[in-house]
Amino acid sequence: MWFSNLCKLCLIYSRTKDLVTLGRDDKLPDMLNILADMIRCTNSRSRAFSITFNYVKSFVGDKDPYAEMKKKLNSIGLKLSKIVEKYLEKRSWDLREAMRISAAANIVDTSVLGYECRGLEESLFDKPAIEEFVDIPRGGKIYIVLDNAGEALIDVVLAKAFIIHGYNVSFVVREESYEIDVLKHDISEIVNDIEIVETPGNISPIYYIDKGFVVSKGIANMEAYVEFGKTPSIHLLRAKCDVLAKIFNVPKNSPLIVTSETLKKIFSKYNVD
Repeated sequence: MWFSNLCKLCLIYSRTKDLVTLGRDDKLPDMLNILADMIRCTNSRSRAFSITFNYVKSFVGDKDPYAEMKKKLNSIGLKLSKIVEKYLEKRSWDLREAMRISAAANIVDTSVLGYECRGLEESLFDKPAIEEFVDIPRGGKIYIVLDNAGEALIDVVLAKAFIIHGYNVSFVVREESYEIDVLKHDISEIVNDIEIVETPGNISPIYYIDKGFVVSKGIANMEAYVEFGKTPSIHLLRAKCDVLAKIFNVPKNSPLIVTSETLKKIFSKYNVD
């Protein structure tokens, strides 16, 4: 579903910006034709964004065009994860605090319309504008659906907090590249003791998860949950765009921690085809 016509504008902005950033502005006319057909023919925001990024990869001739950017972001994230780990150790690995930091870390993005990101290091301890919490049964299976590079290293610390509190944790990533989202090989050397599950293609892994409890990172995974979600979940993200800031009634770029039940209630009013 499209939450607003501004989401369609964001799609156009995102994919044309990709081509300019990646040095294939000569393909802009072709991409604009593809985008026009996509907007005309699909009501799924998640499918539209993932399919059109595949065209970006085809035009650029690179299966993972933001690989170098992801390496740089992960290098920063790894250093900051050490700070977060020491911070949480002093607070007995408080899960709520770990989730606050993980939500705040959702700061970097390459293609959100009208969004200007601050550095990850400046933003880790921003407090959420909305903070919900659910009591997840101890020993239950948790799937942490990862998002952007950099922040994913902070989410590794979140996973450690869950494990310390007795939870069985797996990470879930897309099998194929999508923007600056981490793939298995981006983090496998760092995460050698936690299972990393890959889901087919480059659509949000939320599409495939039908068991356990989901901890979902970022806007794309949250929006995919609204479209496809099957299991109980909690979502850690920032309201990076004007549409989400308005829907959640929070200042733009605010960290959010919201449950699947809240998402269902809120977004039932915003089904714009």
